[in-house]
Amino acid sequence: MNLLTPEYRQIELYSKKKILPVAEDAKTELAEGREAVSCLTRTFQHLDNILGEAAVGDDPNDTWAKYLKLPKRTPMEKLAAEIYRSLRPFHAAATHATGRIAIHNGMVKASSTIGHTALCIRMTRAGMVLLESTVAYLLAAAHSPYPEAYEVAMLTRYWVDCYDEIRWYYDEDRALFQFRDPLRMNRHYRFDCDNPKHDLRGGKVWFEVGAIYRDIVRYPIDFYLHIDEVLYIVPVEALTDYTLAETDLPRWRTRLADSQTLPARWRPRFTREEMVPGLPMT
Repeated sequence: MNLLTPEYRQIELYSKKKILPVAEDAKTELAEGREAVSCLTRTFQHLDNILGEAAVGDDPNDTWAKYLKLPKRTPMEKLAAEIYRSLRPFHAAATHATGRIAIHNGMVKASSTIGHTALCIRMTRAGMVLLESTVAYLLAAAHSPYPEAYEVAMLTRYWVDCYDEIRWYYDEDRALFQFRDPLRMNRHYRFDCDNPKHDLRGGKVWFEVGAIYRDIVRYPIDFYLHIDEVLYIVPVEALTDYTLAETDLPRWRTRLADSQTLPARWRPRFTREEMVPGLPMT
C-alpha cells in the first residue's frame, strides 16, 4: 500500500544562528546514509536502462558520455536528462574504487574522483527520498493518460524541490540546471473533480467553483472535462480566475486511445455511493 505519511523538509525563514539540540548516533546515521545511497544507485541503474542503451559499468565516464547524448528537445527530455545527471555521483560513490560516502550535519555526502574530475553531491536525507520518488514519477509518466503538459508541470515541481535539498554539487559541468516552474503544481496531493460545472463563452472555459474550494493551496483540484467527446484534465493552477482560454485546451487533452475512457485502475478514484442520513451504518 502507498502510505500517506507527512513529508518533513527544512525551511529557513531567517539567517540561522542556532542549532536545535539533537542526539547524535553516528553509526546509525552512516548505515542509513549508505542504504539511502544504495537505493539511489539501484534507481540510477534502472533509469539508465530505460533511457536508451545502458551505460552503467565500471567507468563513470560512460554515463557522462550518455548524458551528453541524451535527447533534450522537449521539457520532459530535459528534465529526465538532469535527473539522470543528479544521480551519477551517488552511483559513482557506491561503485567506483575512489568512492566515499560520509555523513555531515545530517546530510549525505557522496564523492569520487574520476580522472581529473571530482564528482560530489551533498544532499539531505529527505531530498534523497524525494529524488527516488521523482524517478518513480518520471517512469510512470510514460504510461499515464495525463496530458504531457500536466506531467511536465508535476515533474518540474518534483525537480525544483529536489534541487532545494542539494547543498553542493560538482561534476564535469559543475552546476545542475534549474527550470522555470510557472504553475507551481501541488505535488503532495490532488483532488479529482470529474463533474465540473463549466460554460463556454467568449473564447474561454468558465468553471463554477464554490467559495469554500477557491483556496488552491488547500484544494489543488484537477478538473476532468468532457468537451465534444474528448476528455481533458485541467489543473486548477492553470486557470486564471477559474477560466481557461479555449486555445489552451489542447495542452490538457488526455493521452487516451479513444480520447475519453480512463484505464480500469482509475475506477477506485471515482466513487458515487453516498451515505444516506438516518440509516444504520452496519
